[in-house]
Amino acid sequence: MRGYAVHLLFHLLAIAAGAGCGAAGALWWFGGEPTGLWLAIGALMIGIIVLVLEGLYISASQPAPPPAPPTQSQPRMPVPQRQRGGTRPDLEPVAAPSDTLLQAAPDGGSADQETKTSAIDALNSLGTADRSGRQG
Repeated sequence: MRGYAVHLLFHLLAIAAGAGCGAAGALWWFGGEPTGLWLAIGALMIGIIVLVLEGLYISASQPAPPPAPPTQSQPRMPVPQRQRGGTRPDLEPVAAPSDTLLQAAPDGGSADQETKTSAIDALNSLGTADRSGRQG
């Protein structure tokens, strides 16, 4: 209830401006006085200004919102640094066994059309077999 007197004063000023606007508007509407229109417009503008000032007063008297929690751009716990220069022992390259037969790459480096066609046919047959197995 702090500042209630100021809040009440703003309301009373807005009511007075509204009454003045109504009286001046009635004077213009029913009496035909051209100055009544200008007085009504002036009272209306004063009432709007009073209400804007009241809104500013209310927003200024509100306590400041609590600060937002900081965003975590870095992890809370430090991450151990990886060792540079070495690899993991389980990822070391391993030599092929001696009984494995290695085939030399073709000279042109590309497969012929018959090999491509048979590979596509084999993939297509796998795809249809896979679909029929899912349906059943």
